[in-house]
Formats: sequence, structure tokens, C-alpha cells
Amino acid sequence: MLFIPLCVALLAAGKGLPEVKDFGEDPGNLRMFVHVPDAPGPSKRPLVVVLHGCTQKAARIADLSGWNKVADQCGAYVVYAQQRPINNSLRCFNWFRPEDIAPEGGEVASIISMVDHALANWPIDPERVFIYGVSSGGALAAAVIACHPERFQGAAIFAGAPFKAARHTLDARMIIRDPRSEPAAAWGSLVTDLYPDEKRSYPPVLVLHGTADNVMDPGHGEALVKQWTRVHGLDTIPTQIERPYKGAELVERRTYADAEGNVLVQHYVFHGIGHTLPIDPGPAPDQGGRTTWVSVDVDLHSTFEVAEQFGLIIDR
Repeated sequence: MLFIPLCVALLAAGKGLPEVKDFGEDPGNLRMFVHVPDAPGPSKRPLVVVLHGCTQKAARIADLSGWNKVADQCGAYVVYAQQRPINNSLRCFNWFRPEDIAPEGGEVASIISMVDHALANWPIDPERVFIYGVSSGGALAAAVIACHPERFQGAAIFAGAPFKAARHTLDARMIIRDPRSEPAAAWGSLVTDLYPDEKRSYPPVLVLHGTADNVMDPGHGEALVKQWTRVHGLDTIPTQIERPYKGAELVERRTYADAEGNVLVQHYVFHGIGHTLPIDPGPAPDQGGRTTWVSVDVDLHSTFEVAEQFGLIIDR
């Protein structure tokens, strides 16, 4: 079985994030790193693809978010995609360039190659593949699931932007602080028009955004909700609103469910929080992350919450 020697080799690399040099076609010219779970688990494991924010690297988002700790708890593999400065001087993912957010090209295609490599070489369950992105990584995650919805069972977009929110680099610089105001139908059609003659099944989407974000305006979070509720055929009025959420005073959760009660879109609103990652440092299983100038303690570990909504956390 092909995955056995590869897993052993990665485990031997220790606690760092070993790089996978040759993962297949790479039209977006990205780098791939992997975390192999410490804990024993089933023969087929979940996979979470993590996309960092601008100026970051794979190791940085792993440290800030605490994804490796959560992955060890649930036996999941984590693939971290990393941007190269040659592609973007600020190391942002290019979520605004048409050639990078097309189904068969650019950075989206590189991410799919990483998923294909993981499925071919490690004990990954193809029915339990998820994607999580922060800031520019969140905007690229939206593009990935728009282009390849059948490959993922869930997506979390933190401080990101809708698919095709910007048309080019200059446009992106203008709209990140001044998002377009479009109706849900217009936002949704940007996704569904990719496959006008096919009925696609799209994964549930979690949108997470701070109300005081002065880098990626909170309006992008609202626009993401419009886009994905429309794609799923849902009303833009929440089915339920919870605040405080799980005892966290700054956290509000809005859920959007279909007629059968299936929650397909969730919007986590972090009141008074800027362009920082909400965490809850501590030793408990549902705590984690590290407090820095780009992460803040809100008494809710957003990474654990995302993993729980993905269905990765079974026993509490």
C-alpha cells in the first residue's frame, strides 16, 4: 500500500511541516506542506486544506490557528498551501486574478493537485475533504469551492471575499475596503454561471468575519452570505441567531437552513474584532491558538469551532 512508507517518512520529520516538493501539476506555482496526525485513527482520515493570509507562511498560520492540535485530536491530515513571493510580493493568494481562479488553471488548479496528491498517497477519505482560508486565503477558498464544489464537503472562509469580488489587481485594492453592493442573485450567479448547463452540489459554507475589520471590510462577509445562500437556494434571512454563542459575548452565529432543516450556510460575526484570528488559548481540547497582534482571545477557539462544524470532532 503506497501510503505506508510515505506516512512513516513524514512522521520521521518531527513536529515541523515537511514540504511535498512534487505534488503534480502546479500552474499556480505554489508550495505544499503537510501535517500528519499524531493520534491513531480509522483507516481513512479526513483532510483539511489550509490557506494562509497575506505576508504569512504555512508554519505561521499553523501556529496562530492551532490547526495541528485540532488535527491530532480528530486524526486529520492538514495540507498547507503556501504562496511564493515571486507570485505576489506580499505573499497574498491571487484571488483577484481571473487566470488564478479558473477551474483548470492557476492557483485553484494547484490546490486541486495537492488534494489529488493527498488522496493518492495518504489514507484520506475522499468524502471528508475540507478547505479553510484566512483573508486572501479565504477569498481563494471561495474560488476553489466555486470551481470544484464536488471535491469538498465543507468550507470555512475567514475575513475573505466572495468569488469574483474583484476583477484584477487594482480593482482588488479598491474594493477590499469598499465592497460592492450587489443583490444575492448577482453574487450567486458568479458561481452558478461557471456551469450553466449542469446542476452542481455545493458544500456547506462557514463565513467568519469581524465587525471592526479595517483590512477586508465586513461587507465582504455579508456578500459571502448573499453569494452562498443564493447558490444553495436559501433565504438571506437567518433561520436562527445566537448571541452570545457558547458563552462568548463577542460572538454571534447566524445560521441559514433549507426546508429540511439542513444548515448550509453559517455566519460567525465577531463583534468589535478587526482583521485578527479569534482564538481561545489554553490546554482544554476545545482551546487553542496563540495570542499575537494578528490573533485575539474571544473565549471561542474559531479553529476548533470550524472543525466541529465540519464534523471532525466526534467526542466531547
